[in-house]
Amino acid sequence: MKKIMIMTVVFACSLFAQSYKVEKVQGSVKALIGNSEQWIDVKEGTMVSSSTVLMTDKNALIMLSGRGIKFTLKPSAALSVNSLKRMTIDELLLALAMEEILSTPAKRKNDKTINTAIYGTDEGGIKTAAMPANILGDLKLNGAKQLADNGFKETAILAAKETYRKYPATQKNVVARLFFAEQMMNLSLFGEAYTEFTEIQNLQLNDSQAKEVQTKIELLKKKLAGM
Repeated sequence: MKKIMIMTVVFACSLFAQSYKVEKVQGSVKALIGNSEQWIDVKEGTMVSSSTVLMTDKNALIMLSGRGIKFTLKPSAALSVNSLKRMTIDELLLALAMEEILSTPAKRKNDKTINTAIYGTDEGGIKTAAMPANILGDLKLNGAKQLADNGFKETAILAAKETYRKYPATQKNVVARLFFAEQMMNLSLFGEAYTEFTEIQNLQLNDSQAKEVQTKIELLKKKLAGM
């Protein structure tokens, strides 16, 4: 446990050392910096640190560049800038282990939608005043999906798991859960994918989803058994 904590601190420090330049802003894009509760407008040419959360309106986008990475956050999405990082599988497994610890009932008892409102101003079409947690959670899942679509599968999975923990209502988003479980399979994280699909099996699924989940569970059982 001590080793995990030390490695996590080192990993977190490497994240916070990063910053990115805003190359382009189209439409209304807001930023939440550090522990601030005030969303502010993002302008082209500014630098954003890894402690920043970005949020795009339904007709907005923002292009970032830095450390050999270029990324465009498209409409109706939210993303922590610290997710723009290449991770190894070992780093992902470590981070997922920490997420598992944070997600235990003892840890979560004080995490009951304390994010029921995100305070700020209502400008440019984004309602940042008293935004329901489920809306911000869905925006973050959309941002995580965009990460995966752009090759950041490892950090996308981590961002999704963190969103499930911080915004419990998103755990019932079957389409998103299936998407990120599939990403785990694509990275050969068969044990983690198996756990995810067995959790999804307990959600309210339509016939097609139920069949897909059962098929994936049977396939993962065979892979875990070495067949």
